Amino acid sequence: MLHLSNRTKSIIILLLIACGPMPFDYDEFKSFFSPESAANEAKFRPYNFTTQFTYDSDVWTENPNIDAAQIENVKAWAKYAGISEAVVSKELYVSYDDDTHKTGLSDALKNKGKTEALAYLDLAKQIEAIDNGNFDDAAIDTNQQVVKPDFDALLMDIQAKHSQTKDIFLKERLAYQAVKVADLAENPKKSIELYEKLVKPIAKKTFISDWATSRMAGACMHAGDTTKAYYLFSQLFINAPTRQSAAYLSLKYSPRFHEEALKLCQNDTEKANVYAATAVLPFQDGLPMLEKMRDLDAKNPLIEFVMAREINKNEKFFFSTSEEMVYTFWGVDSLKKVDWKANAHTYFEKLLAFNLESAEKENLKDSPFWYTAASYLAFIGKDLEKANELLQKAKAIPTNNQGIKDQIAIQEMIFLVNETPDVTPKMEAAVIPLLERFARSDKFRTANNFNATCKILAAKYEGLTINDEFSENQGSNSNTSQKTSTKTLGWFSSCFGKKEVSNSQSTPENVAKAFIMKVLASYQQSKKDEYGGNASFLSNTDQYAIEDSTSSQNISYVIDYFSKKSTNDFDKRLQKLAGFNNDYLYMVLGRRALAEHRYTEAANAWQHIDQKTWQNEPFQTYLDVNPFSLNGQGDADAEQKVTPLSFATRMASLETKVKQNPNDSESWLLLGCGTYNMSYYGNSWILLRRAWSSYEKANTKDDYYTYDKALFYFDKAMKTSPKPELAAKACYLAATCQQIKYNMISAKMYDGLYLLPEDEITKKEAEIKQTLANLRKENYSIYFNLLKTKYGSTTYEEQLIDECSTYQDYLAGK
Repeated sequence: MLHLSNRTKSIIILLLIACGPMPFDYDEFKSFFSPESAANEAKFRPYNFTTQFTYDSDVWTENPNIDAAQIENVKAWAKYAGISEAVVSKELYVSYDDDTHKTGLSDALKNKGKTEALAYLDLAKQIEAIDNGNFDDAAIDTNQQVVKPDFDALLMDIQAKHSQTKDIFLKERLAYQAVKVADLAENPKKSIELYEKLVKPIAKKTFISDWATSRMAGACMHAGDTTKAYYLFSQLFINAPTRQSAAYLSLKYSPRFHEEALKLCQNDTEKANVYAATAVLPFQDGLPMLEKMRDLDAKNPLIEFVMAREINKNEKFFFSTSEEMVYTFWGVDSLKKVDWKANAHTYFEKLLAFNLESAEKENLKDSPFWYTAASYLAFIGKDLEKANELLQKAKAIPTNNQGIKDQIAIQEMIFLVNETPDVTPKMEAAVIPLLERFARSDKFRTANNFNATCKILAAKYEGLTINDEFSENQGSNSNTSQKTSTKTLGWFSSCFGKKEVSNSQSTPENVAKAFIMKVLASYQQSKKDEYGGNASFLSNTDQYAIEDSTSSQNISYVIDYFSKKSTNDFDKRLQKLAGFNNDYLYMVLGRRALAEHRYTEAANAWQHIDQKTWQNEPFQTYLDVNPFSLNGQGDADAEQKVTPLSFATRMASLETKVKQNPNDSESWLLLGCGTYNMSYYGNSWILLRRAWSSYEKANTKDDYYTYDKALFYFDKAMKTSPKPELAAKACYLAATCQQIKYNMISAKMYDGLYLLPEDEITKKEAEIKQTLANLRKENYSIYFNLLKTKYGSTTYEEQLIDECSTYQDYLAGK
């Protein structure tokens, strides 16, 4: 079997990165119920519900999982030849990045006098080359006529060897090769005959007979007997790990489910296998299959797996909007997708009923899976009391399945934080070990539950309305707050809908805890992947955005919370889980104070930080010019370096100067330069932010984007300037700030315009242009007007006419 080399995968990954950021997990969607909860999940993992081709594909991993067929074949040959599996693997399964010719297995067979086996090995390699289309590469490379293999001669040789050998190991393999070669020769009838003659009589069959059965099933398909093929592939999918993938693909592309295949089944177990294999096919309604499986063979290895898959599948429909469904499952009829979405609510009811029934069935009640699944569905149905009751029943059933143990604990975590409107010490004590257990997971469902828990706790600590992560997504009409949600699943009553937001005043300590919870849910706090990135999921928050939107007062509360020597077990464990140190906390405090133009407070905060910090990245790269110099104004030395501390200290000093002397034009100008440069378009944005992107969406209420404070300072500098030339320069800087604000408003108006129907775009575009023209004339040309009128006779204004295209457009009436 051939694998992609590391170099090849690296090239592919680089190409993908060049096209844009890639998801951490291609299977990710909004889901909270883990498929690992089901028994035998590991054996059938690729066939969990996914929007991808198969689930948990390893094509991008450094060391992909070795195919089950390869593993078994290598083991068998190693045992037969008495050599290591590594030696066998190097000869039989050559990777792309290893083109050296290895003959360890052949040498061992030769040394031991196993001439029949050596001859078989050469034969098997020849047939494998034919199967892979490599039977005459030399002819292809030299543009000669390709000579097709002589299948008849091959078959005669194989059958002769089969009849002559007494070696059971080789006899089964030769029987398989006979079936395979007949199929390659496009003689399905012969392939089936050889299977009946050579394979079926084998008393002790190994996985090699499964390979032969798979080939014979394919021959049945080619011969037109799709019913028998469906029956055979169904049995192989359940019972033959080395041919599971081939069986699944054959079933996936089979025309339809064959009821007639059930008539070929020898017993109820085989019938259940047909239903089970059908249930995991894409777009299959699995519940009717589950009902049949339970009636026929409740011990079928896939019964829990199929239920978990159905829950996950319906989660996709339930938590997606109708608009999102349009762009999912491209091969499905649009009306079918509408039906899935419309019935998602009802389908959860049906799944719940099935799980409750199964939990009481004599031959199923020894597994906690059914009560666990029912508990989750009851919670989705907004019956927390019932969900808790069912979860306790699940916990009472012993199990060795770690997946179900984790799911039970995850549900316990979610239920705990929903029990009361306010966070209580009892809730904190119970939830902290679960938060520790599930923090920083690289599994998206675990992360979804952990992040939801943190968000709920954060909202409760702050006394805010809780966004119900577990409500059905109805798009723009969706009401997802716990305060107003009333929709239930059938006969379950709503406990979430009755919840009211706490009116209690949020304490400084609770504000600190809320900040920690928000950050814990961020992707920056998540587990690192093998390439040094974060395990980022859609449910994660953004730590940087949280920091940038938190007041300096609230950060002070966080610092106080960490500073106190609490004896409370929850506090100590939460602080450890967060892992914040003084440098981090005071860095954030300084940035937030600076953003609020509280310069002295920012300087005081940054005095707590090790001053060596400023000599390291990112400050060495992103704070390498003078923020007090702007467009030739302010400080004369534009290259003079500052540190965040020296910057804040000087800003505080300048502020003191203008308070003492409101006519200090120079200080007003320097305050304006510093404020401009620490903002989005400035040369020292690192003073306020940890990251910068050209794709940021401007917040019209954040001075980092609006430049209102910088404009205020430049306006003061202009009005207090003793010389017209200096005033003109300050006026131009104020006009620049005003244009930034105008451009931001303009971009916001155009946002989403070109997603409208074409007939609406032209009309809306004209309306926007007229509105913007009026706004520019009335509100956003004040300082250009002053340049033209009050400072029109200055040398600087004449310079702007020659050099500034924006001012030229203004003068031209554009």
